[in-house]
Amino acid sequence: MPPRSARDRALLAAFFLSGAAALGYELLWTRLLSHALGHETLGILGVLAGFFGGMALGAAALHGHARSCRDPVRLFARLELVAAAFALVSPYLLQALAHRLPPLLGPVAGDNDSAVALLVTVALAAAVLLPGTFCMGATLPALVEARRRALPNDDDGRGLGRLYAANTVGATAGVWLVVHALLPLVGIPLTAALLAAMGAAAAGIALRWRGAVDVPPTPGASMSTRVDMRFDPDAGLMQEPWLLHALAFGTGLVGVGLEVVGVQALGQVLSNTVFTFAAVLAVYLLGTALGAALYARLAPRARAGRPATVLAVLLILLGLSVPLSAAGVVASGDLVAAWAPRDASYLTRTLAEGAAAALVFSLPTLLMGATFAHLVGLLAGAGVGRAYALNTLGGAVAPFLFGLIAIERYGYTDAFYLVAYAYAALFLLFAWFRRFGTFAQLGGLALVVGATALGPASLVLVEPDPDWRELERHETVMGLVLVSEHTGTHERPLRRLQVGRRFRMGGVLAFGERRMGHLPLLLHPAPERALFLGVGTGATMGAVTHEPNLVADGVELVPAVLQTLRYFTDINGNLAGDPDVDLHPADARRYLAASDARYDVIVADLFHPARDGAGSLYAREHFQAARDHLRDGGLFAQWLPLHQFDPADLAVVVATFLDVFPRAQAFLGIYNAQTPALALVGGAAHLSPEAWQTRLAAPVYGELLMQDPR
Repeated sequence: MPPRSARDRALLAAFFLSGAAALGYELLWTRLLSHALGHETLGILGVLAGFFGGMALGAAALHGHARSCRDPVRLFARLELVAAAFALVSPYLLQALAHRLPPLLGPVAGDNDSAVALLVTVALAAAVLLPGTFCMGATLPALVEARRRALPNDDDGRGLGRLYAANTVGATAGVWLVVHALLPLVGIPLTAALLAAMGAAAAGIALRWRGAVDVPPTPGASMSTRVDMRFDPDAGLMQEPWLLHALAFGTGLVGVGLEVVGVQALGQVLSNTVFTFAAVLAVYLLGTALGAALYARLAPRARAGRPATVLAVLLILLGLSVPLSAAGVVASGDLVAAWAPRDASYLTRTLAEGAAAALVFSLPTLLMGATFAHLVGLLAGAGVGRAYALNTLGGAVAPFLFGLIAIERYGYTDAFYLVAYAYAALFLLFAWFRRFGTFAQLGGLALVVGATALGPASLVLVEPDPDWRELERHETVMGLVLVSEHTGTHERPLRRLQVGRRFRMGGVLAFGERRMGHLPLLLHPAPERALFLGVGTGATMGAVTHEPNLVADGVELVPAVLQTLRYFTDINGNLAGDPDVDLHPADARRYLAASDARYDVIVADLFHPARDGAGSLYAREHFQAARDHLRDGGLFAQWLPLHQFDPADLAVVVATFLDVFPRAQAFLGIYNAQTPALALVGGAAHLSPEAWQTRLAAPVYGELLMQDPR
C-alpha cells in the first residue's frame, strides 16, 4: 500500500482545480451580474452575499447525503460537472439579465442608499447563481468524506487541512489566472469555457483516484469518538457539537469582517483597480492556505489531549493579530508611496499593493486557515457540510455587519478593533461553556484588550496637506471622503473635496469643471431636462442652476459626496438647494439602464479608466443606453480625462462611441497643460454661435471667460 501522503495526491490535485475553477466562477459571475445589480460597493456586496448564500445552502442541504451516500467521489464529480455546465451558459444568461433586470426593477435598481435595494440585490443574486453555487458549496463535504473512507486511520484534522489548503491554493491561482490572463486575453465566453474545463478536469481526476484507491460504500467509525481530550478542562466537547458549529459561524463572520474593514482602510492608499482587488484577494487566500497546510502537519499534536485548549489559544491569537494588522495598515501608506510613486509601472504598483496587503493580512489569515482546519476537523467524523455551511453563511453576513454598520457608524479604526473584540467574545463563549478557569478567561480577554490599546490610534491615512484644515470627514464603505479648506487669505473660500488619497476636486473658481457643464447645455438650443452622471463637488452639474426652465437629475456613486455639496456652493450654484434638481446616490450605468426618463442633454463626467468598474461606463451598452434615453434632438456628452488614457485605450473608447453615435463631434477642454479633457458629443449638437450671443451675455459666462463664442 502506498504511503498515505501519496494516496491522496490525486485528490488534492482535483481539489486544487476545483478551487481554481470556483474562484474563477466567483470573479466572472460577480462582474457579470454587477452589470445588472450595480458596480458600486453595495451592489458588489449584495452579489457576493448571494454567492456565498448559495454555497451555504448547498453545503447544508447535502451535508447528510455527502456523509451517507455510497460514492462521495461520484457526488463530487456530478457537482463539479453541473457547476461547469452552468458556467458555460452563464455569460449569455447574465448578459441577458443585465439588459432586462434594471428596467424591471425600476427605481430600486438605481438606488445606492436603500436597505430594500440591498435585499433585492442579495435575493436576486442568490436565485440567479444558485445552480452553480449550490453545487460548489457541497464539494468540500463530499471530498472530506471520500478521503476519510479511503484513509480511515489518518487524522481528520490533517486530512481536512490538506484538502482545504489545496483548494485555497487553487483559488489563489484562479484569481491571478482570470484577472491577469484569461479575461484580458480571451474574453468572457472563452474564460467561462476554460474554467468549466478545469471543473470537469477536477471531476475526472477525482474519479480516476477512486478507481485506484479503495473507497468503502459506507462511512467508517466516527473520529469524534476517538478525539483525545483528557487534558482539557472539560472532555464533553464532542458531545455538544452545537458549540463548534457556533464557532464555525462566528469565525467565518469575523474573518471576512476583517477582510472587509481591512480592504476599506487599505483603499485609502491602493488604486482600487481590478488588479488591486486580485492582489488583495490572492494574499488573503494564500495566507489561509498556508495556515491550513501548516496545521495539517501539526494536526496530530494539536489534537493530542488538548484540542479545546488549542482552539481557545487560536482564538486569542486571532484577536492579538488584529492590532498588528492595524499597524500594517498604517505602514502600508509609506510602503506604497516608496515602492510605487505616481509614475510607477503597472507591474511595480501591483507588486507594491500586494506587499501592502501581505503586511496587513498575512498573520491573521495564517491563523484563520489553521483555526478552520482544526475546528471543522473535529467535526469531520459526523460530516463537515453543516459546519462549512455555517462558516460560509457567516462570511456572507460579514460585509453588511462590518461594512454597512460598523464602518458607517464607528469609522475605520473602531470597526477594525471591533474585529479583535469579536474574536475575544468568541473565545469567552467557548471558554465559558468548556469550563476554562476564570483566570484563563479574564487573562485572554485582557490580552486582546491590552493589545488594541497599544495599537494605532487612527487608521485614517489621508490628512489635509500643510496649510489646509479639515472641515468634514466621512469614513464609509465606499471610501474616505474629506473636505478641507486652505488657511490662506482668498477672495472666495478655497476648498477641496478628496476621495481617498488620489482623487481631488474643487478650487476657488473651478473654471475647467464648470465649463464642462456649460458647454453641453449650450450645444442644445433649449434644454428642458438634463442628466449628469457624476456629481463630485457639483461644479460641472452646477451649470444647470444658470439655465431657466431646466430640471435635472444627478447621479453620484459615493453617497457621502452628496452630503458635502454645501461646502462648494460658490462653484456649484447651491446645487443641493435647487428645487429643480434631484440627486441620486447610485451606480451611473445601472441608474441609466433602470430609468424610463428621457433627456435633452446627458453629461457623463470624468471617469478614471483604471478604477474598478469604470470600464463599464465606456462600454457600447452604456453608450447605447444613453442614446436610448435622449429625446428627439437630444445630445450625449462624454468627457474623457486624456491624461489618464494611453493612446490604445483612447482609440478603443472613441471607436466604441462612434459605433453608437456615428455623427459625433469632439471638443477639447483644458484645465491646464497636464490635465486636458476631451468631450465626445453624440446626437444633435447645435453649433450656432449666433444663437449663443444672448445666452452668453449672462454674468456666469463672463466669470468663466466664455462670452466669446470661439
